[in-house]
Amino acid sequence: MTYAKAATAAVVLALTTACSSGASPAQTRDSLVWGLATAPNSLDIAHGFNKSSTLVQSAVLDTIVALDSTGKPVPRLADWTQPDPATYLFTLRKGIRFSDGTPLTADDAAFSLSRHLDPKVASQAASYFTGVKRVEAVGEDQVRVTMKRPSPAFLAVAATAWQVTPRKLAEAHPKDLGSPEVGTVGTGPFRVSRFSLTSGVVLERNPSYWGKQPALRKVEFKTIPDPETLRLAVRSGEVDATDGLNVRDARKWTNLPGVKAIFYPGNAIAYLSLALKSGPLKDPHVRKAIAHAVDRKAVAQLMTAGHGTPATIMLPKPQITALYGDDLPGLPEHAHDLAAAKAELAKSGYPDGFELKAPYASTGDTGTVMQAVAADLAKIGIRLVLEPSPPDQYVSRVMEHDRLSIQFVNLAYGTPEPIEVLPDLVSRASAEPQGFNFSGYGTAETDRRLDVLSSATGEEKKTQVTALLKEIAEQVPYVPLYSADYAAALSEKFTVGFDTWTVDTFANLRPAGR
Repeated sequence: MTYAKAATAAVVLALTTACSSGASPAQTRDSLVWGLATAPNSLDIAHGFNKSSTLVQSAVLDTIVALDSTGKPVPRLADWTQPDPATYLFTLRKGIRFSDGTPLTADDAAFSLSRHLDPKVASQAASYFTGVKRVEAVGEDQVRVTMKRPSPAFLAVAATAWQVTPRKLAEAHPKDLGSPEVGTVGTGPFRVSRFSLTSGVVLERNPSYWGKQPALRKVEFKTIPDPETLRLAVRSGEVDATDGLNVRDARKWTNLPGVKAIFYPGNAIAYLSLALKSGPLKDPHVRKAIAHAVDRKAVAQLMTAGHGTPATIMLPKPQITALYGDDLPGLPEHAHDLAAAKAELAKSGYPDGFELKAPYASTGDTGTVMQAVAADLAKIGIRLVLEPSPPDQYVSRVMEHDRLSIQFVNLAYGTPEPIEVLPDLVSRASAEPQGFNFSGYGTAETDRRLDVLSSATGEEKKTQVTALLKEIAEQVPYVPLYSADYAAALSEKFTVGFDTWTVDTFANLRPAGR
């Protein structure tokens, strides 16, 4: 999910390998090794809605529409019309086949969307489609989507999550489609050759692809969790490219010989989620005390090394810019102020402080952030007992909403639309297992506001977003921390363009000079 003024500029690499006088020309390569910091867990967005998984999915599974470099929806598998404001009629391109040779049908496309609405599937993308009333195939090449009410953001979220797979395969595997045992089949530029949770993923060029054949014949994904080991693998040429570099390690990457480090606006928000259903976090004064105690400026500097900014609003920065421009709304803020933090704690049911268990993933950013947060909270008498666990176990536990506490969350999004983010934060549906509302905050009123927002445009859209952001700021189920740039590293033997919104990385990646 690596997806407004500053956010629309593409950062294009046009890198070439120079040859000294008398040297042999560099060999053209048609295979690439991509390094991942975490392993993909599923090649189905319903059960693998995370950075590593969706990166691989984007090379194999086409969405019904796409976003261009400005964030505007454009046709992909289908063009569309709107017979009325609440209805979309999609007409599929002619002659498209899945990588196994079977033709794409309207029934496949319709089921690929409607399955996210089925509670038995327990889709992690379900919150994207709560506004969908009905999906139906119309003949062999058309799909009609009827919304509960007009939804201007529907096309943008469809570009992120409406991946198309064969109905027969998806229907037979509602819970394990995309797993190593079942795999997946798509219409994208690549097909899956191998998928293992331990040995990685290998993709090969899809000869049935309906678009321009990619320059790469093969893409291999290697998981290298340790940041320094990954950097050394890129430096040695064992790995050709990665988006696993951490912006806080930017200085280590910018001077690697034969490698270009790229930074571009990240459509992501890093924050603390406060599980408020029980215990001390149920007390709003405790939550406000935490918000005042955390030094987000210091955390932002620690985690972004200048390639990011402290966050005060619970939206990704490109979405804030797209909606408000420079005219930001006046929202309640909880500036770093230990005296104010202690005063809020004194008003709570825990004036002398308390102890709280806080699980976190033992690798990656989570431990670094949680240690900084623990040090800040200790200054006001809140003692976090940090409990590390392997990343896969931690993610599984969090997605099941098992023993939630204070969590560090860093979610990336795919569109310029706040309606993509806000249901994850305050909808009651997302507070269920497999949803991303880890705080548990949500009411009938927030659901009503989300319903209104889903069909709002212009000033009404801005009004509804502002009202929800104000409620979040007042109730503090979350503490915004920072917005960071996205970062990637690429061998000079290859060339590609990166920008905030588009995901055609592997289809467009090619050897330098071609």
